[in-house]
Amino acid sequence: MKSLDLRGLDCPEPAIYFYREFGKLDVGETLEALMDSEACAYTAAELVNRSGLGAASVLELEKGLYRVSAVRLSGPRAFRRPL
Repeated sequence: MKSLDLRGLDCPEPAIYFYREFGKLDVGETLEALMDSEACAYTAAELVNRSGLGAASVLELEKGLYRVSAVRLSGPRAFRRPL
């Protein structure tokens, strides 16, 4: 499992960075990230879910702190999809 700390970055940077790192995963690998922006956390999860290559969820750990988790389910190791 790969972990990222994306707190303190301005939106949409955390969502974009999360999605790019997700694209580097092999099938079955997971990615988790801490974010302090609710909008970015849900955007990151939506990008993964809409890609059709994985499943992602968001958990609010405490007020203003979110953990985004994603697992790669299919697809090529690296991909490009317009954001």
